[in-house]
Amino acid sequence: MFHALFAVIPVFCVIAFGALLRARDVLPENAGPVLGVYVLKVALPLLILHLLAGARPEDLSRGGFWLGLIGSQLFVYVLGYMGDKLFCRRGIGPAVISGFSCSACNAAFVGLPIVSNLWPGNSEAMLVAGLAILTPNVVIILAQARLDVLAGSLAWKGGSPLTFAGSLVRIFILGNPLLLATLVGAVLSLSRLGLWEPLDRAISLVGYTAAPCMLLALGLDLRQKLAIATRRSQGGVALRQAWFIFCKLVLHPLLCWGILYAMGVTGLWLVIPVLISATATALLVSVIAQVYSAVPEEAALTAVVTNGVSILTLTGFVWLFHALGML
Repeated sequence: MFHALFAVIPVFCVIAFGALLRARDVLPENAGPVLGVYVLKVALPLLILHLLAGARPEDLSRGGFWLGLIGSQLFVYVLGYMGDKLFCRRGIGPAVISGFSCSACNAAFVGLPIVSNLWPGNSEAMLVAGLAILTPNVVIILAQARLDVLAGSLAWKGGSPLTFAGSLVRIFILGNPLLLATLVGAVLSLSRLGLWEPLDRAISLVGYTAAPCMLLALGLDLRQKLAIATRRSQGGVALRQAWFIFCKLVLHPLLCWGILYAMGVTGLWLVIPVLISATATALLVSVIAQVYSAVPEEAALTAVVTNGVSILTLTGFVWLFHALGML
């Protein structure tokens, strides 16, 4: 058990270090948001490009792997969405946020560092983790698209169809570094071209800064998240938090495990997706809630609570895999 705990604790120590830096005013006040933008717009896309470009085409064609990750996310999303619609009746916006709270993994900010800590220097483990952290981006991409539609960015303004198609490409692909890196990396992998080695090394140097920067950014903004989380929330918040914790930290990884096992997936390709699925609610959910004005205080509370509880649940899953001889 202590071995499992020691594998998880360093990740949260870096988060605590970021919180300490903020408390001591060592870094500028906007350091957290700047690091967050750097990670999402530069480091993480480059890491994804590096991992995908070096992947073999057969690694990308593992149907059971993708079904386990994406299928489990879709199931718990629907569970969270329908639960809010049926029992809370708060409207579509809060129901969507409830679905995200149950399904959107904190894969990049917590999952990737845990994998690198458990399997240091293991290129296959990093490849599996890199592919796994792509799956929550489905939620991110759909949310961004929905926000652009609501904001009128894609409104038909009487121009030509080519102009409208150009807007689609600019907003959904060129304006989304994560999706662009995924597409380019997949093409390089499937074509077996890969990246020019010196360029690949340079990209990997920048890409692997994503994990520590993610954790520091989380710690730097932790006090702000806590402040938002302590604001008033709608009634029944305690029951909903318990439901989110169960769905996200227990049901989601167990469902992912079950699907992967049923599909015959073994080894790192089973263990790492389950650990990624066992991470807490993604911090981006609170950002989406803020933009939609859909229970933003509760979304921030969910991010804080699930990330705290995930120390115990992640440790439990790591210990379980050790006990079963799978880790």
